[in-house]
Amino acid sequence: MSNSKPIDPSEDERIKAWRAERARIAEADKAQRILQKEMERAHANSVASESRETAAMSLLSKAQPAAVQPPPPQLSTQPAAVPPVQSAPRAAPAPTRIVQTPAARGHGRLFAAMVLAPVLLVAFYLIAIATPLYEARSVIAITNSAEAGNASRSGLLGGVQGPSNLSEVFRAHAYVESQALMDELETELGLISEFSGSTIDPINRLRTIPALSMTKKARFDRYVQSSVDIQSGLLTLYVRAPSEEQAIAVSEAVLRHTETQVRALGQQVFDQRQAHTTSVRLAAEQQVAEAQAALVALQIKYQEVDPRNRVESIYTTIKDLEAEALRLNSEVQRADIAGVGDSSQARQNAALEVRIREQIAEQRARLVAPDASSAGSLNTLLMEYELATLELGLARDAVQTALKAQAEAGQEAALSRSLFQVVVPPRTAQTATFPKIPGTLALVFVLALAAFSAVIMFRAART
Repeated sequence: MSNSKPIDPSEDERIKAWRAERARIAEADKAQRILQKEMERAHANSVASESRETAAMSLLSKAQPAAVQPPPPQLSTQPAAVPPVQSAPRAAPAPTRIVQTPAARGHGRLFAAMVLAPVLLVAFYLIAIATPLYEARSVIAITNSAEAGNASRSGLLGGVQGPSNLSEVFRAHAYVESQALMDELETELGLISEFSGSTIDPINRLRTIPALSMTKKARFDRYVQSSVDIQSGLLTLYVRAPSEEQAIAVSEAVLRHTETQVRALGQQVFDQRQAHTTSVRLAAEQQVAEAQAALVALQIKYQEVDPRNRVESIYTTIKDLEAEALRLNSEVQRADIAGVGDSSQARQNAALEVRIREQIAEQRARLVAPDASSAGSLNTLLMEYELATLELGLARDAVQTALKAQAEAGQEAALSRSLFQVVVPPRTAQTATFPKIPGTLALVFVLALAAFSAVIMFRAART
């Protein structure tokens, strides 16, 4: 037998009514949420529209500062035929009226005059008037054989001390930026006259202005310029011209004249060394000739080719006589010891010894006594002859040293002669390198903006 109770019809109706009420409330909530989202979307669109209109009115006010902008039209955000909800919709913001003050209008005009006008003027000049320039770049090395040999022996300190050809490189750099090269280019290509004419725009044109102490040389480095890399010892040449062909032609002319100048300087050093060693050799040869002439004059004066032979013969005679005198003295002493000192033989030996002693004295006197054929003695003649011979020998040694020094100087100068090498031949880019429009405009804008800011700050400080 079942324990379930029969369902009351009134309870069933109550449940159905409760469910219907819940469904109606859910539908109302859903409609309210949808309405809220539509209102928020409409409000966001209204705010964006107002922002765009505000920006447009501000731009328009700069163009027409005296005009007063009308308020933006109010957008209707009320939805059509919306059932009543529990919360009221959000009210739309009130329109904003923008009025341009006289100070703001003055700042706008000043900004246009001090910033926009200079930038637009410079842009017009760079685009429409300025002459485009093509840049040809080449790299030069100046070396010699002696430098290569020293570099191989330098070791670690060679890299620290840097290249040894910097003096030649800086001489070439000085010639590239000199008036002499300008004159050579004017004579060969007429370059200075061309760059001083209508080919170049008025600002970059070569001209001489005495009031500003400005010469053509001061502006020439814009077209021909060089730089030195002290680490590698390379010289970089920059040549700028209105066309690619002209830039390359001027670069080749500059390289040719620079090479000629470098070789001329090397030849000048070589000639100076050779001239110095030649003058030393000629002076030594003249000294030899004078010493030889003095020796010959001395021989003619004393009628003696070599007085050393006569002196040697006298000393030989003295030596022999002294030996004979000693022998006779020994015999005389031997006779005295034997008791026969009074014999005729002993007396002859003693007399002969005395005579030999006299001859020795006469021979010694010949060395120091004046000669009958001259005013000097034999010793004086020998001294003069030795001095003349010594001077002749020294002069001959000087000639040999001068000849050796001349040969070494010639070899050293030949090895040290500078060799001009073009490492990178002149080439240009496909487009003109100058003027640099973006960088120049940016610089002008920054400077004009700085000046504008300074004027505004000065005005604010005064007020």
